[in-house]
Amino acid sequence: MKKRLIVLACCLASTALAQLGGGYLGPAILSSGATGVGNRSGQVMDLRFFAGVDGVYQSSFEPVAVDSKGQLITIGGLYGVSANLGLYGTHSWKTAQLGVDYTGVFRDYLNASSYSGIDQYLTLGYTWQESRRLTWKANLVGGILDDALGGIGVESATVSSSPIVVSPSTLLFDSRSYYLQGGLNMTYQQTARTSYTIGAQGFDVWRQSPVLVGMEGYSAQGAIEHKLTRNTSVGFTYQRQHFHFPKVFGQADVDTGEFFIGTKLGPLWTFSLHAGILHSEVSGLQTVALNPVIAALLGQASTVQAFYREDFYPSGTASLSRRFKQASLNFYYSQLVSPGNGIYLTSKSENGGASYSYTGIRKVSLSISGGYNELSSLGQGIPPYRTGTAGAGMTYSLPWSLHFVARYDYRLQEIENIAYKNNGYSVEVGLSFSPGRLPLSLW
Repeated sequence: MKKRLIVLACCLASTALAQLGGGYLGPAILSSGATGVGNRSGQVMDLRFFAGVDGVYQSSFEPVAVDSKGQLITIGGLYGVSANLGLYGTHSWKTAQLGVDYTGVFRDYLNASSYSGIDQYLTLGYTWQESRRLTWKANLVGGILDDALGGIGVESATVSSSPIVVSPSTLLFDSRSYYLQGGLNMTYQQTARTSYTIGAQGFDVWRQSPVLVGMEGYSAQGAIEHKLTRNTSVGFTYQRQHFHFPKVFGQADVDTGEFFIGTKLGPLWTFSLHAGILHSEVSGLQTVALNPVIAALLGQASTVQAFYREDFYPSGTASLSRRFKQASLNFYYSQLVSPGNGIYLTSKSENGGASYSYTGIRKVSLSISGGYNELSSLGQGIPPYRTGTAGAGMTYSLPWSLHFVARYDYRLQEIENIAYKNNGYSVEVGLSFSPGRLPLSLW
C-alpha cells in the first residue's frame, strides 16, 4: 500500500510540474486535504473570483548581483503598477470537498523595467470520503516567485491554511524560483476514537540564477490518532524526508518522530502541540584550511572536501487559535529541518509569529501579521540567517462590486556575525473587482 501511495503522489507531482514548472519551498508533516484551504478569518468561504490593479512601491530589491567592487547590489525606490487576479474558497459535494487559493500578480516597475516580473501562488486541497472508514486527502502547492518581499502578503494568507511551508520571507534574493509539492494521504478510521494515516509527497524547486541551488526530494509519513474525549486527541507521527541538491554534491535524510495533542480550550480557543526528536544525516562539500606545509607546497591556503554529519535535535510545533464570529487570531511556533533557501541548504529552521484577520459582514476586511525565522545550516559552516516580517492589509467595499485595497509589508534580514543587514518595505494601493456579499478578503 505504501508503495502505491508513493507512486500516486509522484504522478500527481509530475502532472502539476508539467503545468506549473516545479518547485518546493518546505516540507509538511501530514496533508490536510481541503481543510483550511481557501478559508478567510477562520471561516469556510464559497468560491470567489477577484481581479485588480494597484500602484506599488518597493524600497529594497535584492538581485543576485554585485557591483564593480564586489559588493552586493540593492535596488531601492522601485515604483510602478501591478495587475492581479485570483480565486479562493471551497466547493463541496456529497462526499468530497475542494479548496483552492490562487493569486497571480504581474508587476511592472516604471523606473526599472528589467526588475518587472510575474508571481503566481497556487494551493489546492481535495478531500474524499470514500466510505465510513476510509478518507483520502490530496494537496498540491506550486507557483512562480520573482519578488520575495512582494510575496509576504500572499504568504500571510496561505501559511496557516495550507499544510505546506512556502516562505518568501526567508529568501535572501529576489530571483525567479519555480516550486511545487504534491502529496496524498489515506486515513483509516478503525473505531470511533482511533484512526491511522499514511501518505507520501514529492517536491521540487528550480531556481533561475546559477548561483542559487535548487532541490528535489520526497517524504513518507504516518500517524496514529486517538480521541480521549470529544474535544481532545492525542497521537504519534513519524516522517522520513529526503532532500537532494542537483547543482552541488549534497543530500540529506531526516527522520522525525513526534507525540502530539490537540484540544479545544472552551468554545473558542484551540491548542495543538507536537513535540519529539529528529535525526538528520547530511552530506556535502565544505571548504577547509590546509596545513601550512601543504599550503606552501601547493600554493593555496584551502581546499574542498566531502563531509558527512549526523545530528539529533528536538523538534516540534505549537499553535494557539481563537475564532470569533467574523475573525480569527492565531499564534504559532515551530522547530524543524528545512531544505533551505538556495544559499542555505539543509538547515534547522526555527520560526514563530502571530496573525489576526477580520472579514466583516458589511464593508471592511483586514489582516495583521508578524513573525520571525532563523535558518542554521547543518553542514555548511556558515552563520545563521534571520528574518523578521510584519504586514497589514485592508479592503473596503465600494459600489458596483469594487473594493479599495491597501497593503503594507516590512522585512528585516541579517546574517549573524557579519556585516550583512538589510531591511525593506513594500506598499500597494489600488482597486479590485469581485462580486460577492462579503467584503473581499485577500489575506
